[in-house]
Amino acid sequence: MRNYFNKYNVINFTVFIWIVSFVLERLSLFLFFQMNLESFYYFVVFIWILRLIIVSALSVLLITIGIDFISRSADSDSFINGIKSYLATRKIRRYCTHINVEPSMEESSHYLNTKQVIVKKANRSLKALTVTYYKDYAVLNGRLPSNNESADIIEKLFPKIKKELNYLDKDYQFNDIIRDPEGKNFSSVAKCNIGEVYPIKNNDGQ
Repeated sequence: MRNYFNKYNVINFTVFIWIVSFVLERLSLFLFFQMNLESFYYFVVFIWILRLIIVSALSVLLITIGIDFISRSADSDSFINGIKSYLATRKIRRYCTHINVEPSMEESSHYLNTKQVIVKKANRSLKALTVTYYKDYAVLNGRLPSNNESADIIEKLFPKIKKELNYLDKDYQFNDIIRDPEGKNFSSVAKCNIGEVYPIKNNDGQ
C-alpha cells in the first residue's frame, strides 16, 4: 500500500470522502426536519459524525495542498506547477487505464476471468504513477505490478506515455522511460526549455 501513498491519491480520496459525506449530511438533515425526528438521538449523532468527517477530510485536503505550497515556495517554485502536476497525473493515469472488453464466443469463462484479473492489477498499479512539474524540470515516477503479465501491459505503454507527456506541455520534453534494473520502479525526467535561446545560422552555416 505504501507505493500508492502519494499526495495525488490523498487529494483524490479526501475530495471523494468530502463530497459523499456532504451529500449524506445534507440529505440526512433534510429528512430530519421533514419527518420531525427531533427525538431520535442516534439520528442526530449520525449527522454530527458526518460533519466531523467533512471537517476532517477538508482539513487533510488543505494541509496536503498547504505542504506542497510551502515546499514549492521554499524552492522559489510556482504553485501553478503543483496544479499542473495534479492535472497531468490525472490525465496520464486515465490515458493508461485499460478497459475490459466483452469476451468473444470462443473465449472461455476461465480465460476471461484470468484476463480481467491481469488488467485489473495493471490498472491498480497506475495509482503509483505520478507526474511532478518543477520550475526547471519535471519527473515521471511509477511502479510496475508484481505479476509479469500485468507488468508487460504497462511496459508496452512506455513509448506512448512519453509521447503523451510531451504533448501535454511542449516546454517539458521527457526522456525515454527507464525501469530500475533492481526493482519494479520506473521513471523519466524532462528538462524545461522555457527561455532557451537557439543560435540563428546564416546562409554560410555560421
